[in-house]
Amino acid sequence: MKKLFRKIAVITLSIVVFGAVAVFVGSEYRLGKTYDIAVTDFHADSGLPIEEASRRGRSFMCVGCHRSAGNVLFTAPLVGTLVAPNISRIAPTYSDGELERLIRHGVKKDGTAALVMPSSTFAHLADDDVANIITWLRTLPQAPDAQPAASSFGPLGRIALALDHLPFEADHTPANLPELAHRPADTGRYLVANTCSHCHHLQTEAEVEGKVVPPLAVVSQAYSLADFTQLLRTGIGLGSRELGLMSEVARSDFSNFDASEITSIHAWLQTNPQDGRPVSH
Repeated sequence: MKKLFRKIAVITLSIVVFGAVAVFVGSEYRLGKTYDIAVTDFHADSGLPIEEASRRGRSFMCVGCHRSAGNVLFTAPLVGTLVAPNISRIAPTYSDGELERLIRHGVKKDGTAALVMPSSTFAHLADDDVANIITWLRTLPQAPDAQPAASSFGPLGRIALALDHLPFEADHTPANLPELAHRPADTGRYLVANTCSHCHHLQTEAEVEGKVVPPLAVVSQAYSLADFTQLLRTGIGLGSRELGLMSEVARSDFSNFDASEITSIHAWLQTNPQDGRPVSH
């Protein structure tokens, strides 16, 4: 009987070890997967003065995730810690073309994919706004990495990686992107498509970080232009309310919209647009 129990224990341990090795190898393979997307000869010059280019670049929500020196986006026992890296230190190591590929396709310098990077939205940015983001990145003073500086994965996170259940945006970026050199005349529609739609749907609720996000076209009907301007400038909603992530992103990113951009966004939302990604051109 002891020999039988010993044999069962050995078999069980072997299965566990084999499974652990398979999960680790599978997760490493997924993390190391590369994408055959060429680096273009992109030149980051939108023709705007550097101050204006940087202002526009700051409005596209980079700081909301990356902060000034990196930021923990998610952490959970056994799952892991997901970190938005320190762009002030990483951007100088990338060429303009490599940054354009990262922004639009979610593909890093080494050809692997970035986790969570919202490239399926940024893919629709006009060339001049990609240039504005890169221009702003080039102005950032380099800061020491906030800690932790890199993502790490526990056993459950490794299993999710091995099963390809984590959001690599490079897998969802459209293959054939429309060529858009400049911002379209319908600035409100374009800015909603390339900023607000990171989190919001227009007519249906969404979920971000485990929290329900209201339908943007519906909730915006309650906001006058003055109220909407206050929200984007200060993060304060109707009734002098703090709105969690929305308030944080408004203060760090949307406060960089100028008055004409806010007016255009508000005016377009007042048309009560329907669900389905608003086109960017």
